[in-house]
Order: sequence, then structure tokens, then C-alpha cells
Amino acid sequence: MRKHATRRWLAGLAVVGACVAASATPAPAAPANPGASPGQVVTAGFTTSANNVTLAPGGPGRTVVLRVPGEKLQDSYTITVDYGAVDAFVEVSGSAASACTRTGTVLTCLAYQEDAPDLLSLSVRPRAGATVGRQGLLRFTVTTGRSGTSTTTSTVLVGEGVDLVAGPAVTLTGGPGATVPVGLSVANRGQETVRGVVLLVSAAYGLTPSKRYRNCRYGSKGGLVHFTPNLFACTFDDEIAPGRAFRVDGGFGVTVPRDVSAPNVQPGTATWFTPQDWADAQPSYTLDQQGTGGVLRLEQVGTRLPGGTSRAAQTDVRPNDNETPVELTVTGNQRADLAADEVRITAKVGETVPVTIGYTNRGPASSSNGGRDFYTIVEMTVPKGVTAVKVPKNCLDADIQDEEGGRPGARAYLCYQYDVIHKGGRVALPFSFRIDRAGPLTGTVQLRSGPVGTKDLDPSNDTAKILVNHASGGQGGDDGSLPITGSPSGLVATVGGLLLAAGIGSYLAARRRRSHFVA
Repeated sequence: MRKHATRRWLAGLAVVGACVAASATPAPAAPANPGASPGQVVTAGFTTSANNVTLAPGGPGRTVVLRVPGEKLQDSYTITVDYGAVDAFVEVSGSAASACTRTGTVLTCLAYQEDAPDLLSLSVRPRAGATVGRQGLLRFTVTTGRSGTSTTTSTVLVGEGVDLVAGPAVTLTGGPGATVPVGLSVANRGQETVRGVVLLVSAAYGLTPSKRYRNCRYGSKGGLVHFTPNLFACTFDDEIAPGRAFRVDGGFGVTVPRDVSAPNVQPGTATWFTPQDWADAQPSYTLDQQGTGGVLRLEQVGTRLPGGTSRAAQTDVRPNDNETPVELTVTGNQRADLAADEVRITAKVGETVPVTIGYTNRGPASSSNGGRDFYTIVEMTVPKGVTAVKVPKNCLDADIQDEEGGRPGARAYLCYQYDVIHKGGRVALPFSFRIDRAGPLTGTVQLRSGPVGTKDLDPSNDTAKILVNHASGGQGGDDGSLPITGSPSGLVATVGGLLLAAGIGSYLAARRRRSHFVA
């Protein structure tokens, strides 16, 4: 049941293509399950939540994930799942990795602090004879040794099965400042008329929407959190009869930001949902801004057939074909100059002081904006005679490759950052250092890009000193920084490789931001 710590730490880095901001409460965009509970209850100082699911008679199963949003507790968890209210029409089982026992219609499972935020995954499948309109609650009770008890519910609904299919992959080309149309489409491959659809677009910085429509909601902080600066969902009321297809009207497109790095490739995804499936998925997204422009419309391809009469909630029986990959090739030649920031500290032996480690983007291009310019890693060696007592969660001990981020006391750290940094912007990683020895003491800050990353305009300023108790205006003293052991280049490559691989995936959980970014 225990997971590999490094991979769990890096799971929060997923998505340049289609990722989800799996935190915060989004604004409503579609009707929720009738009678559904909010799915999140705060008790005893911690919160749990579980997603709702909609099943189709004879259709595939769905997964219900129990989560502890935010920081994990330094505790173990005992979880009980009462599925008596749904046992008549669905089968409920724990995953193979879950340590669960069953008594009647109650599962009792164990989880550990390192399993947070995802404590438990359940498979929920419709039983033979399940009828449209049946619904009930899974009831979760989470008990900890020190933090008390929290309860939450998940609504399981049986809806009408339909089958949407997304249009083919979209490839685009444009330079900084160009506006490019994007052709997206969706068809009904099933036997029932689909009543309304929702389009979710999750994309890298280069795929910025040209217009903001009033039937769309937008995320102000992007998705998945931060690797997808462009995240929005548009709701359409159109009915799509069996065998019919619709396309998004010709005015829909993207404007390539003028400061995007080039040449580059910027990925994204467009995913279609039924309104009910979107209602189930929506709490995993942060869409906090309403568009104020015109209405984005769908245009029917071919002759429209009469619509159906059923008003039941609908769910897609084959959601794996609902996604269209989008790829923009950015032409031109534009890069950024990232400069590591020198740090000077004056403090007494035994004193603990706040320290900011980071770098400044001197332009002209933005950085960390996706594709080849996907990430920048800050490698920091702590001065000998200094202890890092407070460490950001997005900084990994460079000598212990399977350790979680935020570990105090390491000799060196590798820190990731994932927001787009514009010219003049600064990445500031908040540490606290305890001075253990009289100075002068010296450490280093070094910037590293990925193996296929956009090269820095001026590599000579990618390294800076951390100077503790040095005389003003001089480097002076012994260079007391410590080398990184355990093949640092291998760890940087591992981090970078997982970051790049993560850009292809979608629907992965994201850890909330730890760096402070200064405009």
C-alpha cells in the first residue's frame, strides 16, 4: 500500500497537456447529482472528500477516490466504508493495493500518512439489472490516532448510457503574437440522443484563448495546477442525435503570447463530457472566472435528426475516446536569460534566519512556459556550518533520491518550480538557515534546464553564491559548500524525465504551490 515517495512527490508536477487542478472549490458549471451531498465534511481539524460517480446499466465501472485535501497528517488512518445504501444495484470493492476487510456491507481499510492525499480507491460497478435513476450514498468515516475523526460521502447514480467521441488530433503552427484558429469537434456514436455537452480545454501557455466566452468558465491560476496556465470549460445545450457530429464555430482560436519561448512545441487537450459526467468531475477543477464575451456555439455537421425524449442523467460508457490532443509548433527564435540570485546573510552563531533562494528572469522570453521550456531546477548546496531547518515542499534532498520534499538538514537540494515566469519575474524559495559555525561560509545556487530544454541566453549567470558572514563587497573566506553525492546528474535527469513524461498525462493530482513568485 505504501507508495514510492519520489514518484508521489513528482506526481504534483504532471501536466502540460491536460491536467486537473485538484484543489479548492470550483464555481458551478453544471447541475450536480440530485440529492448529492457536498462530499466534504470538516471535523476535528481535518477534511476528507470523495468524488461522485455516475454509472450506466451494463456499462463500465468507475473509481471513487477518498482524499485528504491539503497537507497530509502525521498519522495513520482507519477507514470504514458503509455501502449498504447502494449494495442492491452496484458492486463495491477496494483496490488490490488497499488493505481492506469486509463485514456485511462495510469495508474497513487501513492507510498511512505517506498515502495522503489519496487515502483509498474503490471500484464501483453496476450490478446486472441496475436501472436508470437509482442512487445512493457511500459513507466514509476516517479515524486517526491523534487528529480525530472526519466523515464524508460519495453519491453513486445510475444514468443513461451514451457514447461521445472526440474529433481527430489538431496540429497548429504560429509565431509569438499570432492568432490561430482551432478546429474541435464531437460526435455521437451511441444509440441515444446526447442532451448537452461540456468542453474542457487544458493547455500550455502558448495556447492562450483568443476570446473569453460567456458560456465558459476559466481558471485564474491554470490547471494542475500550474503546468497548464490555460484551463477552461464551456457548456453547450445542443442535442446531438445518434450518428451526428458538431464542431466548435470558426471563431474559436488561440493567440500565441508575444513572450513565449521559441522555437517550441506547446501541447494541450480538449475533452468532452456529458453534463452529468462533468458535474461528477468538476470538483477537481478550479474555474473561478466567468467569460464576458459572446456565446461560443456548436455548428452541426450534416442534417440534424429528431432528439430523444428521455430526461435521465447521462453518462459516457466509453470516455477514453473523448479527448483530442492539440499541439502548437511555435516558430521563431526567442529565449530567456535566467540569472541565479546571490544571497548574503549576516547572523550570529546559533541564530536562525529566513533565506530566499531563487532566480530572476531577465527576458525577453518568459520561462517555464511548456514544451521544450518545461522546467527549471534550482540546485542549492548549503554552506558547510549551516543547517537548513525550514525547507519548501518542492525542494528534494539531493542525496536521498527516494525521500519526500521539505526534509530539513540536507547538504544540498534540488528544487522545482512550475509557474510561467515573465520578464522581470522572480522565483523565491523560502528557506530558514541556522548558523552553526563562525564564518565566512559559502554555498552555491545553480540553475539547470532539462536535457532537451531551451538553452539559457547567458549561462554565465546561472550560478550564484550564498555568502554567510562575508565582508561586504568581497567573496573572501573558505568555500565551505559541500558536494552533492549519489550522482546528482542522475537525479536531475530523473526529475527532468518524469517532468517531461508527466506532460503527456492527464487527470493527475497536484500538490499546491510552495514557491513565492514576485512579479
